[in-house]
Amino acid sequence: MINEIDLKDIKNIVLDSGVIIEYFKKGSTNIKKFLRKHFFNENRSIQLHGHYLLKSEIFYITCRSIGIAKAKDIIYKLEKFINYISGKLLFERAGLIKCKYPIALPDCYSIASGIHCNCPVLFLEENELTEEILDKLNEEFNSKIYIIT
Repeated sequence: MINEIDLKDIKNIVLDSGVIIEYFKKGSTNIKKFLRKHFFNENRSIQLHGHYLLKSEIFYITCRSIGIAKAKDIIYKLEKFINYISGKLLFERAGLIKCKYPIALPDCYSIASGIHCNCPVLFLEENELTEEILDKLNEEFNSKIYIIT
């Protein structure tokens, strides 16, 4: 739940691609209001971090649904909000997470980004990110993974 996340002392955060794609979908939702208030505005106090697979994933998903030009525009807009972390810093930890858990590789990179930056990672609900797997990841890797709904 969104309301369960206390952002008071948070200075850095990683948003998984599903969360970002949700922000760019048409219509108004509580998640979009939350994202606009805390992350996608000029007065934000929280720095967003991400990885380059995130950029590719957002591009291809939005390209399929709204076209190349609009997908490029979204990627361009994200540049002013997200600090992208080099894959050189993330590949081994992301690979270890993928080795141990049956989750998507971009999700492993999002988790590795959060571990690298010592900050929370926000995901939308996903079938493969079960409560059991999240608990194990948070314990084993000292990650801070949250599911927002």
